[in-house]
Amino acid sequence: MRALIAVAIVGMVSIWVYVMYLSFGPGRAAPPDELDDPTFAIAAQDRCREALDAVGQLPRAADTPTAAERADVIDEANGIFATMLDDLTAITPTGEDGELVTAWLTDWHTFLDDRESFATALRADSSARMLVSAKDGQHITEYLDAFAGDNDMPACSTPIDV
Repeated sequence: MRALIAVAIVGMVSIWVYVMYLSFGPGRAAPPDELDDPTFAIAAQDRCREALDAVGQLPRAADTPTAAERADVIDEANGIFATMLDDLTAITPTGEDGELVTAWLTDWHTFLDDRESFATALRADSSARMLVSAKDGQHITEYLDAFAGDNDMPACSTPIDV
């Protein structure tokens, strides 16, 4: 009986050691959207930070007195983000990294379209809500944030200015 208990304990410990190895050790697989060359990610983090800083200088959309004024602030922020996306498109790498970046930028453009639709909706209905497009059954922001997180670009995550 003691031998059976000892085998069971060793088996459970072995399973947990293996799980920890896969989670934290060299057995951990890289995220599928992690770029091989970090050059784009470094430049993107800087460019996204600039855009966030510029948007941070605008009045907070939620603090504007009317829905129309809030829509104007969102439109101004959208212009800043559109310029950011143009700049990031200009430095998109080639190859597999380029394909990943292009997919991420496409998702960002979809999110920017969602923001523009929200600004338009606010002008017609002061109680309009921000709606985010879906991609593969999840909000597109999940993909934006995952790519930004996997590539150490926190400033390129979904902005929370709306």
